[in-house]
Formats: sequence, structure tokens, C-alpha cells
Amino acid sequence: MATGTVIPLGLNLRRPAGGVVVKVLPQNSIVEILEDLGEFLKVNAGGDEGFVKASLIKRTSSSQPTGNAATPTGTFHFKGDKAVAPDGTVFGKKFKLGIFNNGQTSIASFVQANPTAFPNISPSRLLVMQAVSANEGKLEAINTWDNAFLTFGTFQWTVGQDDGAGELPGLLNLLKERDSVIFDQLFGQFGLDVASVNHPPGQPPTGFLSLNGAKLKTKSDKQNKLRTLERAYQFFKSGQNDRMRQVQIEYASSRIDLFYRDGGHRIKGRFIADFVSSEFGVGLLLDQHVNRPAHVPSTLAAAVDHFIDSTGKSDPATWNDTDERNLLNIYIERRSHTSMTDSLARADRVRQAVAAGLASNKRGSFAA
Repeated sequence: MATGTVIPLGLNLRRPAGGVVVKVLPQNSIVEILEDLGEFLKVNAGGDEGFVKASLIKRTSSSQPTGNAATPTGTFHFKGDKAVAPDGTVFGKKFKLGIFNNGQTSIASFVQANPTAFPNISPSRLLVMQAVSANEGKLEAINTWDNAFLTFGTFQWTVGQDDGAGELPGLLNLLKERDSVIFDQLFGQFGLDVASVNHPPGQPPTGFLSLNGAKLKTKSDKQNKLRTLERAYQFFKSGQNDRMRQVQIEYASSRIDLFYRDGGHRIKGRFIADFVSSEFGVGLLLDQHVNRPAHVPSTLAAAVDHFIDSTGKSDPATWNDTDERNLLNIYIERRSHTSMTDSLARADRVRQAVAAGLASNKRGSFAA
């Protein structure tokens, strides 16, 4: 009889029809393997039959598939400084408290390969996000080494520091709303879910995740349940799913709406959009918003005051390309004195996108 043991802390046993969960199998519980379907196994667990992910079952030696050059270890482990999955996949490198993987697929390469995937996002927005993503990560990027415990994706969404909420649950919640089947395939079947998401006007959505129904809110929860090789691997694999990639980019795009024409972020009674309308300028603002969202209005407001005081040009409707470029130079200098990480280097990388023709510094070039 071929048998195996459950690797993760909890694994959903599912029926084929609709993927209904029969029950959650605890870690190290033993299952009888009835049929090997490649990616999935049909198993019997305590009298209940269903399907589980093959890579999350450690098989006994008699049930290992033959003809395989690489024999899986059956556990997540380190080989030297490399993080290795049960199937032998190397998915990260050890660093400080955890691992990291910068990913391979950029927003630009995904958009180029899938030109019709974003009918509701303007080409201008896509260009802006491509420029800004050079400062963040690629679509499969993961990081479990710093004080945010678990970070994922092209805009480096986290589960939140200490006991605080994070933006990553907001991303997963959007995937769950857009495509519950893919969400369940990538996360739900492993017991991971969205516990709560709060979305105040003009602010990024933040919330908490849950594992097998238990909300992961405390620093200890995140340390023990999210900063793990298993969890990092799940997110790494999800970043290779095209639907997840598409939702990442859609979610990143929506961030512009949090400040660009938001009534709660007016400067001198006008929208931020009235002062900055080039793709380059919106890219710089988005870049700061990803890194320090609360700083954008005040930093730009100080730059606007400086520009108006020095030029007397108080009506942005009369500004030309040179006026906006001068404003942005002041803004870049101002934001370099905030707590933003590597502000000047990040601005240079966005500027390089303009030089490469990826984005325009012409006033009015940004099409929302």
C-alpha cells in the first residue's frame, strides 16, 4: 500500500466536484495514496477520499515515483544557503532571518507578452508602473528576512510589521474576489486565507491573513506561521501564475487613484493631478507612495509652495513642460530629506525610464 504524510501545518482534502473541502489534514497525518495524477494525488484519509497537492505529501520509499533523476527529500530545507522545496525546486537564498528571491518576470516583460491582458488600464499607467517597478521587485519576488516577516510581489506588499496590518492581505483579497478558483489553488488549499481587510478612503487597503481559520495578527503569529520556507514557497509559486500576475499589476495600478485625484489629498484646493501631469511626474509620486504613502501630499505641497514663491506662477493651468520639470526637481530634492529609502537613487531609476523612452516627461502625457 502506498502511503504518505502531510507536510504543511494543514492541508485541505477536496472533492473533485467544485473543489469542496472534505476536511483539513493536520501536519504529519498519514494518507493512503490511491492514484497518482501528477500534480495531484487521490488519497484516503481516515476513510474520507479526496484530492491533495502531490508536492505537499511526503511519500514512503515504496510509493516514490520511479524514473525520476532527482529524488525529493519530502521536506522544505536548506542546501547550503539555498532554500529547497520538497520537489527539489530552489526558490530562495538564505539571508538574515529568512530568505529572499528577487524574481525573474518584470511588469514590462509580462505586459509585452500579454498585450491584451489589461483592457481597463491605460497604456500610460502601465508605462508608469513599469518605470516604478525598477525600484521594487519582480512578479515572483519574495522576502522573509526583514521586520515585515513576509513580503511578496512587484510592489513588495507585506503582512505588516509587529502586530500591525499589512497591504499583502489586500492583494490576496482582490485575487479572491476576481478569481476564487485560482485563489483556492494558490492559497486556500493550504489553509491560507484573508481574515480581514480595511480600506479607508485615500489610503492603501490593509489587513491580516489567517491560517486554518486562525487570524495571524501578532508578531509571534507572523514569525512562526508566515516566516517559513513553506509559506515563502507558496508565494513564490503564486508569482508564476499568470492570473496572479495580472491581479498584481491591476492592484498596483489602483494605487495611483489613492492620491492623484483624491479629494482628501488636495493642495491649495486643487487635485495633485492639476500640478503634476507627466508620466515621469506621476511615476515619481507613485514611487514615493509605494515607499512612504503618507509623505506624498506634504512633500509635494512643500515643493509647490517653493515653486510658486520663486516664480510667481500660482495657476498650474498655465504651466508648461519646463515649469513641471522645475517643480519635480524641487520635489525630488524635498523628498530626499524625508525618511524615504534611497530617495535620490530611486528618482534616478525613474528618470532612466524616461531617457530610455519608457515614459514621457511632457506635461499632460499621463493618461489616467
